[in-house]
Amino acid sequence: MIWTLIPVSLIYGLVAALAFRRFSDEPAIRRTINRMMAHVMEFRLFLDSPRLVLRAQRDLFRENLRLLRLIAWPSLVLAAIFIVIFPQLDAMYGHSPLTAGEPSVVTLYRAGAGAPPALEAPPGIRIESPGVRSLRDGQVSWRVRPLGRASGQLRIRDGAREITKPIVAGGGLIDGMKVPFSQPAIEIRYPRRSILGLNWMVWFFLITSLAAVGYKPVRNMHKGYEP
Repeated sequence: MIWTLIPVSLIYGLVAALAFRRFSDEPAIRRTINRMMAHVMEFRLFLDSPRLVLRAQRDLFRENLRLLRLIAWPSLVLAAIFIVIFPQLDAMYGHSPLTAGEPSVVTLYRAGAGAPPALEAPPGIRIESPGVRSLRDGQVSWRVRPLGRASGQLRIRDGAREITKPIVAGGGLIDGMKVPFSQPAIEIRYPRRSILGLNWMVWFFLITSLAAVGYKPVRNMHKGYEP
């Protein structure tokens, strides 16, 4: 499943390249970067003239602001897309299923003030503690332990409502459908996962950058073969 991060990253990189092509002025960005490089070179050329160095710093600051303005729209488009897909990607690539024999914590947020909620676990998941209520924020937590490879639905009865959430141990796909900027009703504390010792976002943005940078040479090569 980890290898599916590669095509996801490639697609996002191509979307990034298309967003910058559609929503930005590439010639203006190129001119701005060239002026920035020229101002940086002025620091060395006019090292003995503080007045000229200060003027170059001022002009460099202006060009940085101009560059930020030129890339604002495509950056906002890509940020909006990433905000939507991040919770799903983090669930799939940033966490592992529960480890057999290792305890974890299940938390119910915004529990009712009445009778204590009741937790029911699927076969293969043992509930090791009663629900512990936090008086400060009203959340209730249980300690659970998977006995082996297991999957199913956790069920919490809190007064008149019943809440369910998939739980996975030993292997399988973690439910990653989340709404950005929202707190789930039930949280399962899955262990963190790394890919070759690095967080999945490092690989995601590395592959994304390579795809975005490689998009332009491919497009120019295609244009070169046009009749």
